[in-house]
Amino acid sequence: MAQAQDMIRLQDVTFAYEYGDPVLEGVSFCIPEGESRVIMGQSGSGKSTILKLLLGLYKPISGEVYIDDEPIGPCSEQHLGDVRKKMGMVFQDGALFDSLTVGENVGFYLIEHENLTIEEVEERVRQVLKVVRLEESLIDKMPEELSGGMQRRVAIARALLATAPKIMLYDEPTTGLDPESATQVLRLMHQLTRERNIATIVVTHQFLDALAIADKFILIDKGVVAFDGSLADLKDSEDKRVTSFLEPFRASLRLMEERRFV
Repeated sequence: MAQAQDMIRLQDVTFAYEYGDPVLEGVSFCIPEGESRVIMGQSGSGKSTILKLLLGLYKPISGEVYIDDEPIGPCSEQHLGDVRKKMGMVFQDGALFDSLTVGENVGFYLIEHENLTIEEVEERVRQVLKVVRLEESLIDKMPEELSGGMQRRVAIARALLATAPKIMLYDEPTTGLDPESATQVLRLMHQLTRERNIATIVVTHQFLDALAIADKFILIDKGVVAFDGSLADLKDSEDKRVTSFLEPFRASLRLMEERRFV
């Protein structure tokens, strides 16, 4: 079997805000198509900064970020726009437009950037709502009329319809959701990774949710990669940074493994 192509690669990336100490230092990892990777770490460890680097919103001081085997550091802003079309981004709060309906939110990119009729946009919106397991009848609802879990799935639908991404980036996708809604969102994320062969990065503080979907785990500690590997290797690690991070979850770790989709 041919080896899957790396869709995301960070090579010795160091980043610092102006006049500050490095937030990330010598970070390297790669994620092939069809694989999900959860990035974990304490607040301020640099997790969300990695997402901004992948989107080209920040540039590293040294090292390089590769998307689909292309270094994005030398890219012009115009070309970065093309690179970003390979990526879908789902934020913690969904980042939906409050003044637009579900259909208008999901179809926003097509309405603004594609030469399609309203009827064509609506048909594609209805199709992608089915993909994320939402009723077509929600198309005319406002975001405030939806549960938190539904809003998150609308945000995923918008990302899918906007760019048909090869990469999905999720920033705290289950924060604030009740357990049932969180499970539905996680199951959808796992399904999309597998069925569409998408390279997936999830940044989260919710370690027990991370267990459900991750093929592999990255632990960032004080800006460096403390761990990068499978769940079995994570549990067996004797690195003090890893054992300290896992300590609060040890009691429930075995039970939560039964919840894993992978």
